[in-house]
Amino acid sequence: MALSPVSTSFTAQPNGGAFGINAYGSDFVEVNGARFNASLLLRSDIGPTELSGLSPEGLQARHLEMLAQWSPEIVLVGTGSRQRFLSPLVMAPMLRLRIGVECMTLAAACRTFNLLASEGRRTAAFLLFDRLAASAPAAEPTLISSLHKD
Repeated sequence: MALSPVSTSFTAQPNGGAFGINAYGSDFVEVNGARFNASLLLRSDIGPTELSGLSPEGLQARHLEMLAQWSPEIVLVGTGSRQRFLSPLVMAPMLRLRIGVECMTLAAACRTFNLLASEGRRTAAFLLFDRLAASAPAAEPTLISSLHKD
């Protein structure tokens, strides 16, 4: 079943963060109307930070350690077009602090981030693209207006 395009506008949620994901595709993520074609670290309070060239295979413990001082409730890891799990060594900095790390597809991470941020949760997401996404033909963007299945 194909989804029909829906326009989406975001307003700050009373208990939520001011940052939301408007749309995503195999080679981009749109946050508050700004389009990013590189992997991102997105926090619900300060928005996106580009992580150019970082792929799911390149994510290391030091990347997760960057978040320790902020103390997120949960860290989402969007691993591109398919779900990939991180090694326990990569997740160790967060697990030591009893912070959950959830690995999922990029699409699922985008939708989950919006849900958790709208609830006011201290959420961080690594939104990582497949290595070959940049060379693949662009697919139709998926606009986020509500939660839906892949």
